[in-house]
Amino acid sequence: MKILHLNSFFYSGQAAHVFSLVQAQQKQGHLAQLAIEGSPSLKTLEVYDKTIAALGVIVTKPGDENMLADQITKSRYNLIHAHSPQTFATAEHLSKKFKIPYVVTCHGLGLGKEEFRPYLKEAGALFCTSQRVAAGLPEFAHKIHIIPNGVDLEEFKPAHKSDPVKIALVARIDPWKEKSYLQLCKAADLLEGAIFYTTNRNLKCPTKCIAWTDSIPDLLAKTDIVIGTGRAVIEGLAAGNAALILGRTYQGVLTPEKTEKQINVDLSGLSGSEPCYKAIFFDLATLTQNPIYLQRLQEFGRKLAEEHFDNKLLNQQIVNIYKKVLKRKQA
Repeated sequence: MKILHLNSFFYSGQAAHVFSLVQAQQKQGHLAQLAIEGSPSLKTLEVYDKTIAALGVIVTKPGDENMLADQITKSRYNLIHAHSPQTFATAEHLSKKFKIPYVVTCHGLGLGKEEFRPYLKEAGALFCTSQRVAAGLPEFAHKIHIIPNGVDLEEFKPAHKSDPVKIALVARIDPWKEKSYLQLCKAADLLEGAIFYTTNRNLKCPTKCIAWTDSIPDLLAKTDIVIGTGRAVIEGLAAGNAALILGRTYQGVLTPEKTEKQINVDLSGLSGSEPCYKAIFFDLATLTQNPIYLQRLQEFGRKLAEEHFDNKLLNQQIVNIYKKVLKRKQA
């Protein structure tokens, strides 16, 4: 199958998700081509340059449909997959011009706005990364498929865990999450006998800062606890970490008991309580002072990743939906 993926430059877990999906499809023998539009900063290019080169990514100017049209003419793609709202219109225009279907991935909230409705309506299928995202698009429920972020379980895997306990915060500090991370800093100040790592240099607490780079798999392989939301948590689970879900709200420790009650595992950081350093400190202290419980959650995390977030399995689900969309288009 020949798939043209469209995304815009955005320094985020969404970008990692798209790179991972394209890589998985290429490994499975599909002609998966990623085109990213925008004017990336030097910092963004520095982070992603190796991945862009390895995947053969096309970089275009915003709205440059002519270049993409030439690419479609040359490679004769079967289907277009748009991942960013900034590329929905491009996908729809190219779909009509070349009479090939397109699908859309909805990565976050707010896509039910009127400006996006025409593009979602024309899409052959909608992939939502969580139930919460899908709930915001009730009009399109008939063609929504909930498929979470997947990770490469060979890239993200546990390594030897050694004392002291190591805790990783993998996150961008968005304005709406700043309060949560300030509460985390207060908890970190109270916690003794553990080492904190963060991928964000703007976090003002006693942490060892590293850049948001390809070293994250190595970092998470040696850490014991991951803190964050969404893809960052999934990567941590795959690397054998216990997880605290902290975003706009605090959802606490991810446990087997919580996931048993959920059809789709909620890692959004949106459905918890008001973040409070006391609750965060209590959970971290409980984990760091109880090695048996911590090990149990680490083993559970890896198993959860294998059962729900294996990139190979999730990609196959996506490809199967591609085939159904193509079949309907040809009927």
